[in-house]
Amino acid sequence: MRMPSKEIIVIGEGDKEVTDFLEKLRVAGRLHVQLGRDVYSVSISRDAVSDKGREFLTKGKPLE
Repeated sequence: MRMPSKEIIVIGEGDKEVTDFLEKLRVAGRLHVQLGRDVYSVSISRDAVSDKGREFLTKGKPLE
């Protein structure tokens, strides 16, 4: 069951550790992450974004 996202988290270019993690996750598709004694299974998938949403997310910049 997939739950819709309730918010968009904007990650800046300076957030190197987060962007590195997301790139590893993108390549692998799924990772196990340990936080203290808890282990989480994290997966990633592309989401369909409307033209209006894409414009908001890219601030009107063209996609590469």
